[in-house]
Amino acid sequence: MSFAFAKAVLASSLTLTLFSTADACTRVLWNTQPGYMLSSRNLDFFGPVSPTLVVSPRGIARVGATGDNAPHAARWTARYGSVAVYADNVFPMDGMNEKGLVAHTLYFTGGEEKQQPGKPAKPVLESSHWVSFILDNHATVAEAVAAIRAVRLEPKRLPIDYASDTKHIAIEDASGDSAIIEIVNGETVIHHGRKFTVLTNPPDYDSMLKLEKKYAAANAETIPTGWQADARLVRANWLLKSLPRPDNVEEARGFLSSIMHSVAMPIGLMADPLDVSVEKTYEPYSRYPAENRGPGTYFNTTADMKNLRYSFLSASSISPVWLDLPQLDFGRLKQTKAIQRLNLYGSKGWTGNVRQHLQPVRSYQ
Repeated sequence: MSFAFAKAVLASSLTLTLFSTADACTRVLWNTQPGYMLSSRNLDFFGPVSPTLVVSPRGIARVGATGDNAPHAARWTARYGSVAVYADNVFPMDGMNEKGLVAHTLYFTGGEEKQQPGKPAKPVLESSHWVSFILDNHATVAEAVAAIRAVRLEPKRLPIDYASDTKHIAIEDASGDSAIIEIVNGETVIHHGRKFTVLTNPPDYDSMLKLEKKYAAANAETIPTGWQADARLVRANWLLKSLPRPDNVEEARGFLSSIMHSVAMPIGLMADPLDVSVEKTYEPYSRYPAENRGPGTYFNTTADMKNLRYSFLSASSISPVWLDLPQLDFGRLKQTKAIQRLNLYGSKGWTGNVRQHLQPVRSYQ
């Protein structure tokens, strides 16, 4: 979620192109253990982005574009209820729906999808609505991928989210299917399949996959240990292959958490001058600047797609909180509910299931 600046360094015997730590985020899908299906993501930034946990019912009418794009916007009514984390109370960046479909947006440098000459115009879907579009309408990755191909993805700048137009998408479902979606040179590129388990940030995913192959024979001494996007992707993939079979779901969640900790950034990590410049750019838009403590992993989400549990772990607490989606009864739920400034739950003494703390709010777009 910042501007990416490339710099070359030597790591072991291989050369990695490393990027500013300020734009760091990591998604990991663990889909190789029968009976378990888990994914997790870290949010790395200069602050916690004032996260709001939003429970959306079925039946919400949404418009996927505003301003000049409004006449051409994708429009839909939500088929499925969902739980999502909204950044700065403005747009959904991460979530899971009642069918176990999970969506994440992470920082990426891709630009606008180009209109194809001679082809009918597609409905426009701006980046601030990507997660809602996916979770509201689809039960599986395959369904979501087909729908994404039928719309035009477009960046959308928001005053509170100066980098919201630079994202890519990771989605996964309860069967273990996965897809990575990004815009490269004006074209939407989709990697669809179970093998696409780890996503970080720039460069493009094809380049990342080539880099991973170079480390196929890596060991604990040669695996990259930095927090840059390419180092985190290689390390998370390598660690994921070593996880043992868990005895129960709590152990499975713990095993996956160990990988997420291995690619997490300590709060207040020493920043380079480029990171500091981006932090100063973001600070005027931050709703609670006192909570920004410098680069670091400010929260983690974990989705248990078999048991439909969506968990949130703040850097300001040692214990996660969660929602169990079957308890939300989307068949009867009629109103949007939310917990604002979720990152502060530890200071309120909250632990475990936070369903009782949800409050009715207006519908979120």
